[in-house]
Amino acid sequence: MPDKDSQAGQDSFSEDRKSNKYLIPNIARALKILEYLAEDKNEAGIAEISKEFGYPNNSVFRVIKSLEYYGYVEENERKYRITSRLLSLGYSAMNNKGLVENSTDVMHALRDEINETVLIGTLIGNKVVIIEQCISFHHIKFTAEIGVRVPIHTSAPGKAILAHLPEDEQTGIFNQITFVRYTNNTVPGMKALKKEMAQVKEQGYAVDDGEEAGDVHCIGVPIFDYRNYPIASLWIVGPDYRLPRETFKNIGNIVQQHALKISARFGHNGVETGKSNRIRT
Repeated sequence: MPDKDSQAGQDSFSEDRKSNKYLIPNIARALKILEYLAEDKNEAGIAEISKEFGYPNNSVFRVIKSLEYYGYVEENERKYRITSRLLSLGYSAMNNKGLVENSTDVMHALRDEINETVLIGTLIGNKVVIIEQCISFHHIKFTAEIGVRVPIHTSAPGKAILAHLPEDEQTGIFNQITFVRYTNNTVPGMKALKKEMAQVKEQGYAVDDGEEAGDVHCIGVPIFDYRNYPIASLWIVGPDYRLPRETFKNIGNIVQQHALKISARFGHNGVETGKSNRIRT
């Protein structure tokens, strides 16, 4: 399966049209351009986008100006970048009240209990998008830019969500992952990741054991909706000397207890096949 998420700069419309004859070219182009600006580029000009996709300059110009008019991109010295308006669409899709609004108080409570930065994010394609954070009080702490995407195979939230997806969705994402090695601890390939997924589902939490940055540890758990579907992840991040491996189990259970409070607000009953989201004491 082609990795559409990581190939945002390629025009696959002709192939996509074979699967769905109702696709509209200009809408497809607008979406591809937004994906390109969101993932591959912080900003880009008309000519650069045109060259990347092979679109005519005038077509790109009309699409970009339409997106600009409706507030989805903004211009800076003839280069265009996406705005936060897309995030608002994502929030409204999660719940009438919104994922962030349903999570903020729990995030603060978790931060106050553990005193590490707490984040929440959701899966888009084969990456996790950070949508909110609650920053640690420590002088040395970790912060993230809202909207940043993190790889699924190296991140605690990515693995927490992936482990609980339906089998067909999980398989599709497995086939999209490019196993980039950031550190010696990065998951090396498909076999190792599948083995870890079974462990994550059994213990109820996932870890980033210095897999993207060697001195940073993360512990994350899924947030479920009424269908037992993992709609997001709640996780903490801190330096390895404050979050050594021997603390993973205890902190994982604490994060899990807080995540279940958020899940309950989306109709989740706290019971699922297996042990993945039971509270352990």
